[in-house]
Amino acid sequence: MISYESRLRSAHDELRNAGIWKSNYNPPLHRIFRWLGANFRPPFYSSFIVNFLTSSTYFGLSWGVIMWFSVWETDGMELSRAVITALAAGVLFGLTMAFYYGFTFRKHNLTKWNDLR
Repeated sequence: MISYESRLRSAHDELRNAGIWKSNYNPPLHRIFRWLGANFRPPFYSSFIVNFLTSSTYFGLSWGVIMWFSVWETDGMELSRAVITALAAGVLFGLTMAFYYGFTFRKHNLTKWNDLR
């Protein structure tokens, strides 16, 4: 059985050889989770739903908090409106990223995660 680390190295090599930027195939959120011990696949090898959920959550929370403390609170925006706006932005960003990863996976004819050696 091939280890997670071997598959990850193969995936990173394949993505690098396809000309995909390192910041796209090894995003900060994934590096943090791997540092904490989670075996996250690069986003190009994850399912649409996983990419949607992680991108939506990450962006919606971080962007919403930044906007709340830098603009919305001082402008007097209601908290409920701020939450709905951040959720909507997260959903749009998550959908965009999930489609991007799926499209790029097919465009470069990348190997499925379980077939990497």
